[in-house]
Amino acid sequence: MQLTIRHAARSGTREPFANRCRGSVRPLLAALLSIVVASAAAQPVTPLSLDEALRLAEQRSALIEAADQSVAAARDRAVAGAQLPDPVLRAGVDNVPVEGADRFTLGRDFMTMRRIGVMQEFTGTDKRRLRRERGERAVAREKAVRGVALAELRRGVASAWLERAYAAQASRLVESLLDELNLQVQTLEAGVRSGRTSALDLRAAQAMVIVTQDQLAASRQQESLAARQLARWLADDAERPAGALPDTDTLAAGTLESVTDLAHHAELAVAREDEALAETEARLAQRSKSPDWSVEVAYQQRGAGFADMVSFGVAVPLPLFAADRQDRGIRASRAALAQARASREDLERQHRAELVSLLDEWQRLGRRISALRSSLLPLARDRIDLALAAYRGGSATLAQVLDTRRAEVEARAQVLSLQRERARVWAQLSFRGTASPVSSRTEDAR
Repeated sequence: MQLTIRHAARSGTREPFANRCRGSVRPLLAALLSIVVASAAAQPVTPLSLDEALRLAEQRSALIEAADQSVAAARDRAVAGAQLPDPVLRAGVDNVPVEGADRFTLGRDFMTMRRIGVMQEFTGTDKRRLRRERGERAVAREKAVRGVALAELRRGVASAWLERAYAAQASRLVESLLDELNLQVQTLEAGVRSGRTSALDLRAAQAMVIVTQDQLAASRQQESLAARQLARWLADDAERPAGALPDTDTLAAGTLESVTDLAHHAELAVAREDEALAETEARLAQRSKSPDWSVEVAYQQRGAGFADMVSFGVAVPLPLFAADRQDRGIRASRAALAQARASREDLERQHRAELVSLLDEWQRLGRRISALRSSLLPLARDRIDLALAAYRGGSATLAQVLDTRRAEVEARAQVLSLQRERARVWAQLSFRGTASPVSSRTEDAR
């Protein structure tokens, strides 16, 4: 076999075996590559659920990362603030003569001493405990601030996601009407050419197509705007189709109770921590009348003919002018506490009124949706059936039939608009804390 191949190669009557293999492999690789690319393109995009959108937004949020760093910084400051002050190293030269034969010498006069020592300030136990408590309150406040950022993030993501999901439903609703209208126009065009249909009906149907196309463009514009807003938190994942809608007909457990106690409200948590921090500051200011005292120990070296010495002492500040210093600080801290308490109470009243208003709006929208579903939608479908029967009997025009169909779509769009508004209120009610009360369900604009 090898001889035959070499002979054929020399004679030029047969292509070398390696070249023939290479030439046959290249088209095969190209075909495989095209199959892989086509299969990858054909794979459906996984829908983006609201739960996943919230999770991705939290993971990618620079604001939440900044809040985490603030919590870590406050925790380190809390640990450092509860420690004793650093010891102070003190060095110097005492009693250097400036006159006489021994002037400016360090070892000949018996009173001249080279001194080195350490001084330590001691803070009272109660004061250190209050400082530690102040640090812990500061950490709790930073955590509450993070909760506010997280709640605002969740509300923003949920609102944008719901807006896009309902805009997509509205687009599909208008698309279904547009498909029917296009089929009707094709039928009418054939009827006009054969003389069986009036041109007036054709023009009416064509005009309705144009109006419906404009409605579809407006709905898709809303969907695109919501997707761009969602891209602020989710980047490319915002282009994925929305998954199943959450159950906006029910509120998470504890939401109704929070209208009265507001226990899990994120913004109120910050106000409560501000009040607790101000209270700790007031108690710490009260302890300022108990001064911190210091202890110092020093070693003093004298000349070669004199004995070295050791000194020690205690330093205690004297609050002789407390009326203009400590007392004013105490009054200032108490005023700050009163301000924090009043701000918290006002914020509670404000949010309680807001929650009651939102809850009332959510309930009223639910009643309106139920009323339209039970009355308007059945009437719209009955109108279509009656118009079709009249059209078959020759007592109604096709334009009247199309008008009833459009009226039915508008009724469904009205219900969908109310559902979207109720979902917006639901998001405002559900994402006021750091929890994620989302359960998905499939919902149509029926």
